[in-house]
Amino acid sequence: MIFRYTTVVNCKENTLAGFFWGTPAEVASRVEATKSSFRLVHPAGALPPTGTPFMVPANARAIQRGGRTVAHAWETEDASFLFMAGVQPPDLAAARGAQAAAVFPEMENILAEEGMTFANVVRTWLYIDRVCEWYGEFNAARSAFFETRHVFETFLPASTGIGSANLDGAALVAGAIAMKPKRADVRAEIVESPLQAPAMAYKSSFSRAAEIITPAARQLFISGTASIKPNSSEVAYVGDIVKQIDLTMEVVHAILKSRGYDWPEVSRAIVYLKEPSFQTAWRAWLAKHNLPETFAAETVCDVCRDEWLFEIEMDAVKGARFI
Repeated sequence: MIFRYTTVVNCKENTLAGFFWGTPAEVASRVEATKSSFRLVHPAGALPPTGTPFMVPANARAIQRGGRTVAHAWETEDASFLFMAGVQPPDLAAARGAQAAAVFPEMENILAEEGMTFANVVRTWLYIDRVCEWYGEFNAARSAFFETRHVFETFLPASTGIGSANLDGAALVAGAIAMKPKRADVRAEIVESPLQAPAMAYKSSFSRAAEIITPAARQLFISGTASIKPNSSEVAYVGDIVKQIDLTMEVVHAILKSRGYDWPEVSRAIVYLKEPSFQTAWRAWLAKHNLPETFAAETVCDVCRDEWLFEIEMDAVKGARFI
């Protein structure tokens, strides 16, 4: 992949955290209790085990819940950073709507320990078991929390909300990147999509992308993106995996180009396929555009609408990567 293990700002050594998919046995054998990670389960035999790392400084402070590290925090000259992965609702026996409502305060508590609020969150991940059954209920819980915390008035983060079970049997697990600037020339900006309407236009509470900007470097976080008709919330090319991939990749490329990036700057990407067989169409798209098969981690997940067959998220970096 173009996956560049760029040095984290002001750090010589890095430790890996991140995303892991496989059968329960495969995931359990690959994750470490000392690393913040999403421990995600895809159907047995659907695709080989896969994962993609995030880099956090080796000297980052670990934050634990339930005997497992769910976040890392560290400082640079520019900002305080926090990476959360695998945060769970406190009561896994609760109804799934209650778990959705509870996971955001759990994240908020971790942020508060680091002197941050949800206004500092740049990007989130929500891995939701059986997402197509209750995405509306989940989204209502997220929006209600954002309303009470004035997130819509401060900084609406980029996000991925995707269907995946997890090793612990929670209704959902969550994570985030947060940044608290120390200088006036360090900031995060919401990035709109040139080819899609804002997600808020159809009451989904996230931004299409977000970017961290410092004098020396920039990092762009593109939300989970799927095939939507322009200026609409309607699914484009229902039932056609090839056209859905084509349109989705056109959309993310337009976001990259709008901020001065291109494919060579992509540092991390995850492809979510509705069916294992759709890997063939995805690999054909990569070959057509002269990109390596390792361009993105590939896994089988449900996208939040039954008609969506493909989704991708990605990051891009100019200069030193922050996380």
